[in-house]
Amino acid sequence: MTRAILLAATACALALPVTAAEIRVFGTGAVMHSVQEITASFETETGHKIVAAYGTAGAIGKRLEAGEKADVVLSSSGGLRDAKALLAEGEPVVVGRVRMGMAGKPGAAKIDISTPEKFKAALLAAPAVAYADPAQGSTTGVHFGKVLEQAGIAEQVKAKAVLGKDGFDVGKAVAEGKAPIGFTQATEIMAVPGAEVSGYLPDAYQLVSSYAIALTREGEKSEAAKALYARITGSSGISVFAHHGFEVQK
Repeated sequence: MTRAILLAATACALALPVTAAEIRVFGTGAVMHSVQEITASFETETGHKIVAAYGTAGAIGKRLEAGEKADVVLSSSGGLRDAKALLAEGEPVVVGRVRMGMAGKPGAAKIDISTPEKFKAALLAAPAVAYADPAQGSTTGVHFGKVLEQAGIAEQVKAKAVLGKDGFDVGKAVAEGKAPIGFTQATEIMAVPGAEVSGYLPDAYQLVSSYAIALTREGEKSEAAKALYARITGSSGISVFAHHGFEVQK
């Protein structure tokens, strides 16, 4: 038994890299839970350490522009286009697409927002509406602000808005009863206990965001970072994104 244990321990040690590396990851809130699940198993299997930071697409872009170092970046496709000068050659790989949804409390009566008219009526009737603060650079917050203007109800909704720094704050506001409805990406709603996707924005107001991954020029020099990139973009990684609500290409 002792010999078997020693052999197993030796095999595990041999499976780990001689020198564990630190891999710096920047990601948006929409991908956070998927990336955390993937990197947890990656760390266990390889011995590498993941140092991750998450924020809005705007915040991630500003950190990169300010010179903060990252090896792997996951952001909106638009955000990665803006940071192209800092990325390795080649096109970023799309990991999935997400639609904007309406957060509600599980068990609450469903509110129909399937048409622009019903959507407007629901927002005007709600005592409070949660969404991400457009000033924070959130993809959904900026879009939702434009939707309110387009629908002609911006002032009415702003007067009762419950603003968060990102989509997770939106889900939490609904879960905690601060607002009966909130609007952000479906993946962020699904990640918050006590909130669920109770509908999707009508097509006229919908935002479908593509999220992609890229190596930075720094990350391209790291074998460990390239291994993580391969894990995330491989079939097992993409299946994790699908599990967390992303629409992925089969």
